Amino acid sequence: MKTDTEKDNEPVVGGTLTAVNADIVATTGYRASKLLKADIYNDEGEKIGRLDDFIVGSEEKVSVAIVGVGGFLGMGKRMVAVPAGSFESNDQGQVVLPGATRDRLKALPAFQYAV
Repeated sequence: MKTDTEKDNEPVVGGTLTAVNADIVATTGYRASKLLKADIYNDEGEKIGRLDDFIVGSEEKVSVAIVGVGGFLGMGKRMVAVPAGSFESNDQGQVVLPGATRDRLKALPAFQYAV
């Protein structure tokens, strides 16, 4: 269990981070700015959608990715939620959803943001 002092030093979602005490900050992962609006491919190399948004869950981790599928020039696009752990990347640095097809994504329930 963490003490009150340890809890006070943790950044909080919606809080303000005022300082970082580190000589070097290093991490692994993907930059959200590079992933948002990225095309999504299946493992056959077919473009099947576009990564439109992320939902960060109460565990402070990305829980689902919101994928736009279908449509033309933004018209008729269907938004669906896909578990974030389902995505991979390939040697070309593309976002890959193995085993998915455009039709399978379109068959998922439509995602709607809570008001």
